[in-house]
Amino acid sequence: MTKHECVKCGYCCRVRPCPYGDWNEEGDACMHLTEDSLCAIYDKLKHYKLSPAMGTECSSPLFNRVRDRKIRELRKNVSQSK
Repeated sequence: MTKHECVKCGYCCRVRPCPYGDWNEEGDACMHLTEDSLCAIYDKLKHYKLSPAMGTECSSPLFNRVRDRKIRELRKNVSQSK
């Protein structure tokens, strides 16, 4: 994992939807954010390069507790699978 690699924690989709999303009914996340913090329409969008941020590095790597938690989970899963 690189220093600023996207770990698909969904943080950015909770801060502000991309131009192709909108807020959910609660107004706390993009309407396309799934329960496992993935973009439900990512496969459609990635082919169009609609957003330079999508599928690249994390846009908010510093002081991002959501990302930090996801990294700990990923590392735990890797160490358990060995």
